[in-house]
Amino acid sequence: MPAHGSARTGADQAAQVPATVNWALACIGVLLVGHVFAWLYPPQGLTDVFHLVWGVAYAWLALLLRRPRPWARAWLTGLLAVQFTGRFVVFAVNDDDVLLRTLVVIGWLVTLAVFILLWSPASNRYFASARA
Repeated sequence: MPAHGSARTGADQAAQVPATVNWALACIGVLLVGHVFAWLYPPQGLTDVFHLVWGVAYAWLALLLRRPRPWARAWLTGLLAVQFTGRFVVFAVNDDDVLLRTLVVIGWLVTLAVFILLWSPASNRYFASARA
């Protein structure tokens, strides 16, 4: 603990990040890989703009989770919820593309894991500490 009540350093605070948040960050990394794959997967078009914008937003918000920033968790959860819902459309429209449908299912599972990890009791305590 820092002497004389001084503010915690970045290293001190990073050491206090619970495993649930670190695992959520790893899962978000998997989702980011999915966005990169989507840029490479034909056809290219307007959806690439979506993947670029949302990929950057995920990365930025994920970095803020290590500080902790409760509002970043809320925004990230909202973005993931929108994409989780949008995957239903991608799944339905691409009924002949087994690879893409498999990736959509994997995306659903990874997103569910992020939701569970970010809103677990350990994560809740961590994000509540930012308000203290």
